[in-house]
Amino acid sequence: MKNRSGKYFIRLLLFCLLIGSIPVIVVGIASYYMSSSIVQDKVNERSMDALQQTQLRVEQILKTIDHSVTQYISSPLVVNAMSLPYAAEHYQIYNEMYQSMVRSQTFELTISNMTIVNLNGQWGIDNNNIFTFDDLKNLDQLLRYEQLPSFSAWVTNKDDRSPSISLVKKIPLNSLKANGLAIVTIAESELSRLLKEGNQSGTVLVLDNGYELLSEGGAARGQLSLDPLIPELKRNKESTTQFDVSLDGDETSIIARQSSYNRWTYVSAISIKDMTKDSRSIGWVTLAACLLMLLSTCGLALFGSRSFYQPIRQLVSAIAAKPDDPQTVETKDEFALIGARLQSMLQKEDKLSAQVAGKIREMRPFFVLKLIRGEEKNSQLPAKLKEYGYPDDWQWHAVLAIQIDSLDHSNYREEDRDLLLFAIANIAAELIPAHERLDPVFTEQSLITLVGGSEKREETEYKSWLFDRVELVQKAVGQYLSLPISIGISRPRHRLIDAPASCEEALEALRYRIRSGPGSILFIDDVRPGDSIAGVFPHRVAKELCDAVKLADWTRSKELLDQCMALIFGEQADWRQYQMSLIRLYTMLMELMQSNSMLHESPDGSVFSSDQGLFHQILELQSQETIRTWFYDTVIVPLMNKIEQQRKSHAKQISDQVLQMIDQGFETELTLEACAAKLNYHPNHLGPLFSRETGISFSECLQQYRLQMAKKWLIETDMKIGDIAERLTYTNPQNFIRFFRKMENMTPGQYRQQHVGQ
Repeated sequence: MKNRSGKYFIRLLLFCLLIGSIPVIVVGIASYYMSSSIVQDKVNERSMDALQQTQLRVEQILKTIDHSVTQYISSPLVVNAMSLPYAAEHYQIYNEMYQSMVRSQTFELTISNMTIVNLNGQWGIDNNNIFTFDDLKNLDQLLRYEQLPSFSAWVTNKDDRSPSISLVKKIPLNSLKANGLAIVTIAESELSRLLKEGNQSGTVLVLDNGYELLSEGGAARGQLSLDPLIPELKRNKESTTQFDVSLDGDETSIIARQSSYNRWTYVSAISIKDMTKDSRSIGWVTLAACLLMLLSTCGLALFGSRSFYQPIRQLVSAIAAKPDDPQTVETKDEFALIGARLQSMLQKEDKLSAQVAGKIREMRPFFVLKLIRGEEKNSQLPAKLKEYGYPDDWQWHAVLAIQIDSLDHSNYREEDRDLLLFAIANIAAELIPAHERLDPVFTEQSLITLVGGSEKREETEYKSWLFDRVELVQKAVGQYLSLPISIGISRPRHRLIDAPASCEEALEALRYRIRSGPGSILFIDDVRPGDSIAGVFPHRVAKELCDAVKLADWTRSKELLDQCMALIFGEQADWRQYQMSLIRLYTMLMELMQSNSMLHESPDGSVFSSDQGLFHQILELQSQETIRTWFYDTVIVPLMNKIEQQRKSHAKQISDQVLQMIDQGFETELTLEACAAKLNYHPNHLGPLFSRETGISFSECLQQYRLQMAKKWLIETDMKIGDIAERLTYTNPQNFIRFFRKMENMTPGQYRQQHVGQ
């Protein structure tokens, strides 16, 4: 029990822990990532603002320098000086230009040097002196500025020792063909200082319009590798963008702004690790809070699981007190054990219910059978009807008796009758609603069905209601089984205890099918005669039938049998009187059999000891056609066959005796009258009898026999023809010769000559 009891408890505890811990973990992780995202967004927002301020501050200085230089080179002094050659007489002008140039360079503009070059005169001035092109070492660089495509541009000096940024303007302004150049140089360190101001974290980069690094603030120059950054900046064409990129193995958040003034790109690069430094502290606090909540959840889960498990423990203990299968109990957990016990109980309950239902189904037909036999008490009927599920509110009832008319000319055999009745019972049960009938039962080769209803009706309504039901059943049986059935219907009665009388009436109604024929629907009130009418037996026709049978007159016998059947069933009499008339006719035919010395022989020639089997068959005949067919095939035909057989046997015996007399007396004056006298027959009877049996008359037979003897004597003996004629009772030999010639187409002598030599 210990091994078993922990399984569900552990699952319950684990489930409670999961239910409590999953929300805590999810909330903790979500809060950490949300706080990190918020911190990062705030840092990015602050960096964006700082980068914007830095850009504005740098561009303000650059624009101020640009404006000052523009004013300076636009002055008449400078414009006129661009047309002067280098000469001592122009020194005063050179000096004025120098003084004006020095005055235009204030401290806050961070200009490290300013140079004015006269390209035509090949001289120039800067913050230090006045010079000629011959004095310059970087003349080539200055002359390259002349090739710039614009009249004003910021360029970068790549000198590693002193990198700088220069503003180059062509003189005069807005002219691509320059007479002179104004070059203002700002040290890269000054630009880097501007980038550092106001930048508290990360690194600020300035890239020119070719994405070359101009300046970097916040970190040592060259510390960051810009190779992964440049492609991302080139792909993003927007003026302001933000993305993350890995720089030197460190995930970095990049914010970039492109200047519309000189197309420089200002970039703020901040390490994500530095950005989330504050959020990590938040994560540790969140982790501590989650652990505390998890510990609380574990305690509550343990307490709750024990409380919830207590009833289950008690139930399992009660069930396991009487184990049915110890091995099964040990391998199941608590609910599996409870389920197995409940399933076993439900199976037993279903089995008992099925047994009870089966017993009730078996008892229902038995109850109906006892009811129609009159073995039930009226006081117990309501309780038993309710017990067996029958309607107990019937106001009337009637009985339907169903019988199969005949299995002749069908695909069924007599041994199938019970199975066919069972099929008819199922059809009736399907077509008649359950609340209008009781279960069909079988008795006396009949299917008995009690029907009824809870509404009282008029007599005509009863008959119409009953006829509709039985006609539906009769048609269905004909359709599905191809069988003719007849149905007898009793009178409606109002007390169910009178079911035996109703059953007798329904069966009695069926017996009148002998008059109406197969496929009948018979109401007892319609078929039972009102007054008792004595049946009339057709004595004369029955006597003529016996005479025709005695004479073996087949045609006459069949006609007289039809007349006899028509006379017997012509009167509307009681069915018992019909049976008495049939038995009487059968008795007359049996007497004919006895008179012909066929006692104790059945009509088919087999020996029988009594007529009980045939009498039983007569009582079971159900229609006029079957009765007529039975009498003709079973009684009359075998009887006439037997009479003809006897007659043929007697005629053959008489004929054989006559032939024997011819063989013995052919040499005498033998006549038919002499043979008839010896056999005690009249010649008029013996002659036709002999002719029917042999096919020739007596005289012809005697002449043929004498002829055969004459031919034998002619061949085998030496007797004279006259002696042969005398021996064959011919008084004149010529008469014998004429007879012989007539029969053989030759004389006796010719016959002897022809056959003796062979």
